[in-house]
Amino acid sequence: MNLISLTTKEQFYLLGKSILVICMLDYIFYQSWLALFPLSVAGFWYYRMEKKNLYEKKKELALEQFKELMLLVSTGQKAGYSVENAFLSSEQDMKMLYGSQSSVCRIIRILKSGRENQISFTKLWKQIGEQIDIEEIKEFASIYEISHRSSGNVASIMEKTAEIIVRKIETEKEIAVILSARRLEQKIMNMMPFLIMLYINITSPGYFKGLYHSFPGVLVMSFFFGIYLMAYGVSVRIISIKI
Repeated sequence: MNLISLTTKEQFYLLGKSILVICMLDYIFYQSWLALFPLSVAGFWYYRMEKKNLYEKKKELALEQFKELMLLVSTGQKAGYSVENAFLSSEQDMKMLYGSQSSVCRIIRILKSGRENQISFTKLWKQIGEQIDIEEIKEFASIYEISHRSSGNVASIMEKTAEIIVRKIETEKEIAVILSARRLEQKIMNMMPFLIMLYINITSPGYFKGLYHSFPGVLVMSFFFGIYLMAYGVSVRIISIKI
């Protein structure tokens, strides 16, 4: 069971978006069907980058869901539930908040299935930690195992884990607000060359004809296309801040 994965619909959306980008690049820089084949490399790079971005967003959502799960389980323990029952009884609440196909509900289903098959929660959390690519959940799985071996206060661990995750999410949101204007500027600047050339192509047909249909013109356009890709990559790196 994949705890975080892209749906078929999302993958087709990214594929369609990448094909559209390839066609746009061809129209702006080459206007030749033959250019579609080498441009497919740029389209594949764009697809992988967008897929990674979408996956990161899903990881952020899964982390927020996990935070809510920790808070709910901690509350359940204070109400008298054992840690195992507190996890399992939270499934309905998580379904109402995030849907049955959410990452947190998949985690709870793994715990529920393991409980039915007489597998200890320690082993199940270790399995979940190995399957999911989120550092906080991996660390919790390790801490959970250690706390049970040493008979630690699991309720306190839940509260502390939730507190750390809340602080991290709030910090990320603050950074996102600060960078929101810069991200908008980046998107505008990335689109500006295309909009300018599109405007000239529409208002002055044939203006770039010498660049599209001659070997020196193709070299010039390829040079500027490479410059654009480098600038795009640098702009993405500048606004990508990891905590």
